[in-house]
Amino acid sequence: MRSGSAVFLVLFCIVCAAQTPDSSIALAARQVQTHDYAGAVATLRPSLTHFSNNPDLWNLLGISESELNHPREAREAFEKGLKVAPDSVSLNENIGFFFYRLGDYAGAKKYLTRAISLGSNNSGVAFSNAAAEARTGHEAEALAALRKLEPQLSQQPEYWKERGRIELRQSPADATASFDRALALAPDDAEALNYAASAAEVSKDDEKALSLLVRARKSHPDDVATLLHFGALCLRRDLTVDARDALERAYKLEPANNLALFLYARVQVAFQQWQRAYDLFSDFASRVPGYAPAEYALGWLDERLNRPGEARQHLAKSLALDSSQLDVECELAQLDFSTGDLDRAEKELQAVLEKAPGHAKANLTFGDVMMRRGDLQQAKKHYESAIAADPSSGPAHYKLSTVLTRLNEKEQAERERAIGAQLNEQAEKASKVVLVLANPDGKTLRDAGAWKGVE
Repeated sequence: MRSGSAVFLVLFCIVCAAQTPDSSIALAARQVQTHDYAGAVATLRPSLTHFSNNPDLWNLLGISESELNHPREAREAFEKGLKVAPDSVSLNENIGFFFYRLGDYAGAKKYLTRAISLGSNNSGVAFSNAAAEARTGHEAEALAALRKLEPQLSQQPEYWKERGRIELRQSPADATASFDRALALAPDDAEALNYAASAAEVSKDDEKALSLLVRARKSHPDDVATLLHFGALCLRRDLTVDARDALERAYKLEPANNLALFLYARVQVAFQQWQRAYDLFSDFASRVPGYAPAEYALGWLDERLNRPGEARQHLAKSLALDSSQLDVECELAQLDFSTGDLDRAEKELQAVLEKAPGHAKANLTFGDVMMRRGDLQQAKKHYESAIAADPSSGPAHYKLSTVLTRLNEKEQAERERAIGAQLNEQAEKASKVVLVLANPDGKTLRDAGAWKGVE
């Protein structure tokens, strides 16, 4: 989720002395305070042609251009002001805020720290500096600084959200308390509700997380970040109808949002809409090339669509992008098994089991290979290992029952067959997502140029 941390812009009042050039500073300051930023720029530009050594003019121009979303012009104005007055507290404060808003936290920290060293006592400066510290990897220092600011900022929900965001990775209980403070001040704040839901998830309380996200959806029905968070949680909880409703809405609201596209593709898998899922993942792969899980999804779907050649290409590409994906190696082995290349399948499965002896999918497929070879004892061993790793695997129980029948262990075979049948029936009714994919991280999607989602 995009951070909502407030940027405490310094709206300083400039006393217009007799020597003030034209009174442009006083007029522009009033325009800034009334949010007439275009008017302020129109006031300041002509004055700067005559009074280019006045730092207050540059400062006001930087603020106005920043608020008009003109980053190049704003940065140029602030930097020219600092050339004239490098020790200006307000210029260092405002260029620090400017970099913070751009997401250049190293730059923000440089100037905000400088402002503090020059004597700034603005709590907003200290707050944004601490937030910049956190975003540049210094969370312990940031949290310590934020705790010192509690007396000044305890009535600001942004303060508690930022503090809780850092605490979430260190102490979920402390984070929950901070988000509760934020919600006490702003009960319908979508960002605070989403953060609080994340804290509940970390604490393994998905029911509370769902409740908080339902509140967020009720207050902000078209907030895409909330829809994505809710949809992702519903996918994980196999609440597929709710997931589809939320993710379809998010995708329609922001079709350029890559995370919405990825999750919407995933929910199609839950409803066995193989071709629709394939088309959506293909779109994602074209937007975010080189993302291994997307290539895995495409290969997995190719298998369901009876396109073994295409499946192999996508799976091999996924594995080349990320060789640590054991599930992809298993899919390639399954593909080789399906086409009758037992030697190759066995070699691939052995490689997986060397890395993860208890891998459920690898053991299940290895059992199938051993059954095809007629080695019933080895098949039994691997099916039992698959069940030990995933007791809810209906296919593993059912296949074990077949081996046991052939080994004349009929009583145990009947028990396993009954368990397998029950589990398979439950899985079919639940319409469980059978393709497990990690969601793309924020950096992956930001680098693709269309990131609009949760952090």
